[in-house]
Amino acid sequence: MVVREYELNLSATEFLYFLDCPQKFRIYRILNPLPYKENFLSSRRSLSSYKMRGYQGKKSDGIDYHNFFETFHRKYANVISQTIPPDEVCKDNVKLLYWTEQQKNYFTAKEDCYWYPIDKEIRLMTEKKRGVIDCIELCEKRNGFRIIDYKPTFDSNDHLLLLFYASLFNEYRLENKDEGEYDFDVLEVGCYYYEMGVRKVYNLKEVNILAFERIFVKSLEKILNNEFFLDKSSCWGCIFIRICKIEKSREYRS
Repeated sequence: MVVREYELNLSATEFLYFLDCPQKFRIYRILNPLPYKENFLSSRRSLSSYKMRGYQGKKSDGIDYHNFFETFHRKYANVISQTIPPDEVCKDNVKLLYWTEQQKNYFTAKEDCYWYPIDKEIRLMTEKKRGVIDCIELCEKRNGFRIIDYKPTFDSNDHLLLLFYASLFNEYRLENKDEGEYDFDVLEVGCYYYEMGVRKVYNLKEVNILAFERIFVKSLEKILNNEFFLDKSSCWGCIFIRICKIEKSREYRS
């Protein structure tokens, strides 16, 4: 696979795949070519379409919960102050945990407009990055934005993922500054771990962003140079292991 300069645009998944094993990135990109910008920004799959593609178990549940989080504020704004949550919320522990957290936020917010998120499920694409940000909120000091990613449980790549989304958002603002769509840069990042009902938020430090950008640029350089070596330490549990073996056998025969 030869990657041309105009194809040097990474999603968070692709970036993490490349760091884990460049060969994994190569296979993923072959199976999932870079989408056209207009297609990426307008694409949206319903829960039923994911189920038709074979998503089951926790993956299917995660899609369902993301849909619940996305529509929560619109759907429950008129009843969030009630003592007893709606029946469909009480029947699901994940939804009940989120309701409890959001109700607490509602009562501590001075005005309703500061309880509502700035945006949900926002698709952004810059020259070098693209992704879907789960939630953008206004920081308590109202001088910047906070990015929240919804995840079932903790993962060792969470902080790197959040840095990717923060960089994506701030780059988008810079590339579209004339439009004035968003007023602030991202100052805080965090995850809401919905299986535990726990939220972890961190201040975004410039030193961390600069370190992330160095790693990202270096990764782009290696991709452009077609440096797709196999990291065997990442083979265990890899979803592409069968395809990878076929690819390696072809290379051996040639």
